[in-house]
Amino acid sequence: MARFEGRSISCPPLFEEEAYFHWSNVMKYFIQDQGFEVWEIIKDGFLEVPKKKKKMSANDTKAKLNTKVMHTLL
Repeated sequence: MARFEGRSISCPPLFEEEAYFHWSNVMKYFIQDQGFEVWEIIKDGFLEVPKKKKKMSANDTKAKLNTKVMHTLL
């Protein structure tokens, strides 16, 4: 039997196979709470970040968002 009471809002919900559909909805809302752009990146793929350092400062937010997505997923 799945248990969902007493969840922390700062920790992602634990995966429970028997309650997958509930877990997937709760996980979606948890990720969206991290930022809607985080959810969009998970759906659509990582943002492309230039490899040259001098161009990186202009696109700094893309790299930060990609890192935030990986942190959320891990």
